[in-house]
Amino acid sequence: MIKNIYLKPIFTLFLFILIYACSKDEDPEPAHEEEVITLVTLEVTKVGSSETVKYDFEVEGHDHAHDDDDHDDDDDHDDHDGEHTEIELEANSSYNVSMLIYNDTDPNNIENVTLEIIEEADEHQVFYAITDEVSGFSIASASNDTKDSDGNPLFIKTTWTTTGETSGDVVGYLIHEPTSKTGSTRNDFGGATDFEIEFEVHVEE
Repeated sequence: MIKNIYLKPIFTLFLFILIYACSKDEDPEPAHEEEVITLVTLEVTKVGSSETVKYDFEVEGHDHAHDDDDHDDDDDHDDHDGEHTEIELEANSSYNVSMLIYNDTDPNNIENVTLEIIEEADEHQVFYAITDEVSGFSIASASNDTKDSDGNPLFIKTTWTTTGETSGDVVGYLIHEPTSKTGSTRNDFGGATDFEIEFEVHVEE
């Protein structure tokens, strides 16, 4: 009987020490870190054509990691370098447009962030704000666009449609954790802006 009285508190103390030691060994879950985004590319292909034109946009606040001379030699790219980029389109036409997102802070190890954005479609939204001066021009989700778990299109793959001649500014956004997935202005979506790019659409006959 005396042995049982002493064994119970010893066993309880041992069990407490064991649980405490195990809990200390468990590493805390690492906090999710947002990806660094330094470069956005729009790949524009006219429907019925195999020729793709690429337009590069340096994300504000980051220096472009590519060598300028090499970049200028690439005829398929427009060197943004903070200048206003003009995207030339033909009237009465449709274009397939893909948005590609990169971290090129290390030119020897350029990271394609696009797949991560697609995997986290519930937490992201691409939005193109078309200014009032652009008429007869529309942007819609493409048939091969990514959709989130509620069926909302991500707008990372889009179809651009033109009618007559027009020109004007378009602003593209990647929004993180939007409060809404639909809207006609940037404010309608809420959330935080991961990046913002601006270009002029120039449609000619």
